[in-house]
Amino acid sequence: MGETWHVAAKTAPDELVIVDRPPDIDPDGAEARTYTQWAELVDRAAAWLHKAGVRPWDRVAILKQNHLDIVILGCAIARIGAIPCMFSGSYGPEAMIPMLERLERPFLLTDQKHLDKCGITPEVVADLTVRTISVDAVADRPDVLHLDDFKDAPPVQPNMREFKEPVVITHTSGTTGIPKLVMHSAESIYAMAIVETERWPRFGLRRSDTVAFCDPYTHERLTTMQLAMAAVGPRVLYLSDPLSPRVRELLAEHKPTLVEALPNIYLAWEPLARDPAGLFSNVREYVNSFDAIHTRTIRTFMAATKRRFPIWVQSWSQSENGALCIRPFFRFVVRRKGHRPPPTQLIGWPIPFHAKMRAVDPETGKEVPRGQVGLIEIDQPGRCLAYVGEQDRHDLKCNGRWWNTGDLAIINKWGAVRIVDREIDRIPGGSAIEFEDLILDRIDYTTEVIVLPVAGGLPVPVVS
Repeated sequence: MGETWHVAAKTAPDELVIVDRPPDIDPDGAEARTYTQWAELVDRAAAWLHKAGVRPWDRVAILKQNHLDIVILGCAIARIGAIPCMFSGSYGPEAMIPMLERLERPFLLTDQKHLDKCGITPEVVADLTVRTISVDAVADRPDVLHLDDFKDAPPVQPNMREFKEPVVITHTSGTTGIPKLVMHSAESIYAMAIVETERWPRFGLRRSDTVAFCDPYTHERLTTMQLAMAAVGPRVLYLSDPLSPRVRELLAEHKPTLVEALPNIYLAWEPLARDPAGLFSNVREYVNSFDAIHTRTIRTFMAATKRRFPIWVQSWSQSENGALCIRPFFRFVVRRKGHRPPPTQLIGWPIPFHAKMRAVDPETGKEVPRGQVGLIEIDQPGRCLAYVGEQDRHDLKCNGRWWNTGDLAIINKWGAVRIVDREIDRIPGGSAIEFEDLILDRIDYTTEVIVLPVAGGLPVPVVS
C-alpha cells in the first residue's frame, strides 16, 4: 500500500488523476495532477507524519471529509511502517468512540467538522489518542495540533511492513451495530485484487480508459482499486461529493469510458444520466460494488450511453473478503419493468478458479440442497486477518476454511447466487431486497425505498 502511487508513476508517469476539489491536506495544490505528482504528495505526507511522531507499528486513525487525500494519507502512513485506519465521517459519538477505543490510543488525523460531529472532545483526545492533528485550522482547541506545523519536515526513507503483516484497517458498514474494524495484510489485499488487475477481454480496465470513481475513500475497496490503478495506469476522476456541481462539470469535460460508484450514488445520479449533455454517452462499462444494484438504475444508465454493447458489472462484496460474486448485465436483461424476481437479485457467480461458495442451514450449519435458502459461506483467498478488538467475533464467523458472510441466498443449479436478505433482516417467505427493487421500478418518482422487517407483523415500506 505504501508504494502503489510510486508504481503507478512508473506505469503511467504523465497520466492525469483529477479530483473535484483540492486536497484538504494540500489546499493550495492543483485538482489535476499526474501519477508522479500524487506520488510526490505521498512522500511529503509521510515526512509530515514522521515529524509528528508516527513510527513503525503505530496505528493512525483518519477521520476527515471524504476525499482522495484519505487514500494519500493512508499510503503515506503505510510507507513509514505504521498502520492506517480509515474511518467514515458518517457516524456520531455512539459509534466513533468505541471504534477509537479498539485502536488502543492511535494517532488521530481529523478536521474541525468531525471533531464536532463525532464527539472528539478534549477528554477523548487525552484519553483515547496519542496525539490528535487537524488538517484544517481549529479554533480554541489547544489539545489539537495543526498539520501545517509539520510541513517543513525533511524526507524520510520508506520502511514498509512485511507482506504477511498487518498493513491497513478499514471498517464495515455498521448495518448490524457498531462497525467492525477489519484488518488486512498486503498479502490479503493482493489476493483480493489479483483477479481485478488481469486484462480480461471487454471487462478489464484499460490503459486508454477514463474512469469516473465515486465511493467512500475510507472503504476497503480503495485498497484493491489502488493495485488496479498501479498495474494499468488509466486516467481517473476521483469524485468526493456525488451531489456537487463539479461532478457534472468533470463528467461533461472528460466523458468517462468506465464508471464505478455505490448503488445509492447511482440512484442519486439518475437525473444526470438523463442530462441532454450526454454525460455518460461514452461509457463502455459500469461497475457497482458493495450491494445489489436496482434494476431501474441499470436500465437508466444503459440508456444513457451511445455505445452499442455496454456492459454493467455487479460485484457483491464484503470488507472482509473483497468481491464474493460478479455478474455482467446487458441491456436486454433489464428491459422488463417491475419483474418478479428482479434480475438484479441474481448477483452472479463466485470467481472461477478463485472461490468456492455454499449455502448452509443457519441453525445446523449443514449444507442445504441447490435451490433452497441458506446462509452463504465462501472459501477464497484474501480473507482479512482479524477484527481489531473483537477477535472472538471474527473467529465465530470462521468454519475451517469457510467464512460466514451473514447473507441469506439461494444457489441455483447453475451455481449462481440469488441474494435474499441479510440474516439479521430476514423476512419469512419474502425478501426485503426484492420488495425494494419492485417498488422503485414500478413507481418512477421514488428515489429510495427501504423495507424493514417487523417482529410478528408485516414488513413496513419506508418511502422517503
